[in-house]
Amino acid sequence: MKKDAKREIRTANQYEIREINTEDKKKVVIEGYFAKFNNPTELWDGFIEIIASGAFDDTIADGHNIFMLYHHDWHKPLASTKTGLLELEVDNVGLKFKATINSNLSYAKDVIELVNDGLIQGCSFGFECLDEDNIYDRGTDVNTRTLRKVNLFEGSVLCIPAYDDTTVFTRAKQILAGEKNKLQEERELEELKVDLELYKLI
Repeated sequence: MKKDAKREIRTANQYEIREINTEDKKKVVIEGYFAKFNNPTELWDGFIEIIASGAFDDTIADGHNIFMLYHHDWHKPLASTKTGLLELEVDNVGLKFKATINSNLSYAKDVIELVNDGLIQGCSFGFECLDEDNIYDRGTDVNTRTLRKVNLFEGSVLCIPAYDDTTVFTRAKQILAGEKNKLQEERELEELKVDLELYKLI
């Protein structure tokens, strides 16, 4: 089901970092996954999200510039696909990235120190959802959202928040809560239609 695109952010764990030395500068390579496919994630109580395996195919293929940022701060870019410093690849696990970062940048040095101190532990990506499926289970009161097609803007390294209740997540909650209510209303309407048809047959 296609919908109006809204900018969202998702968080994931696990990446590797290593240093490489060149003649003129020291660089840091970070590798990991921005997202993993077909892995049900409970964003909050009653809302589960799944990223379908083809969700990133179009956004990677269209060639637009995608950035690696520090904490979603567009004033602190670390790498980009246009410069060749950010490489993205879709495999059977998810959306894999490899970013080569100039450690001479002041905020890049901060990233390296925070990683070494264990304060930066994950990645996050900012996107627009262009196509999705929503299935609401009335028995369990759970809405399952499957992302079918997204437009990727950036991926970030960041500290994992203790709670997901940030401004962006709160906005997404409101959006999905509205969709859940709409889906429930549609199902109740269908049930009423069925009851009406049965009544006509009596």
